[in-house]
Amino acid sequence: MSPNDNRRLITALRNSAPQEGTEVIETHISTVLLVGDYAYKIKKPLDLGFLDFSTLQRRHHFCEEEVRLNGRLAPDTYLDVVAITGTVAAPQLGGEGEAIEYAVRMRRFPAEGLLSQHADLLTTEMLDTIADRLARFHGEVDVAGADVGYGDPEILIEPMRHNFDQVDRLVDDAAAVERVTRLAHWTEERYQQLHGQLLKRKAEGAIRECHGDLHLGNITLVEGE
Repeated sequence: MSPNDNRRLITALRNSAPQEGTEVIETHISTVLLVGDYAYKIKKPLDLGFLDFSTLQRRHHFCEEEVRLNGRLAPDTYLDVVAITGTVAAPQLGGEGEAIEYAVRMRRFPAEGLLSQHADLLTTEMLDTIADRLARFHGEVDVAGADVGYGDPEILIEPMRHNFDQVDRLVDDAAAVERVTRLAHWTEERYQQLHGQLLKRKAEGAIRECHGDLHLGNITLVEGE
């Protein structure tokens, strides 16, 4: 599946869906197709270094992982993984035959519950509820042991260095180059300064199997929860 095939697939899926109430939401790594009561999240065939969705097998694996991990906090939203069969020009969600792509199937939630769009919903009481729920969740989830790389300082710095390698190839303005160089040096200095603290956090069990991208766009109110 090439990026061009992925775009053709999304277009074909959207054209075959009921037009009323159907929407497409794009992120830099996924496309979400909103159809009726459901949302179908399809990962783009990308390799960005910090993630690799370049093969069908890997996209299937990470769809399964998304349901497993996110279903812990939102089991009524994250339902399952469905195969997309047929062809790029005539795809079928959950059809018979060999899969050409996979999608995370979620229950569609009302847009008016998304806190990033409706900050008036964010009361002091709701903040306390969110904090209590997350603290309890973090205390329950798996801890990264010494035998896995998560939380190791050398693993944490790698994607940061990779970002600078990518930016260096794109920036040619002298002032921008100077800023990027200064930021890269600062990153390395802070890495050295925090190295011991990072090791301490790993040793004390502070590295957990949870979500680090917490912001209002990732929190929604559904039926009071």
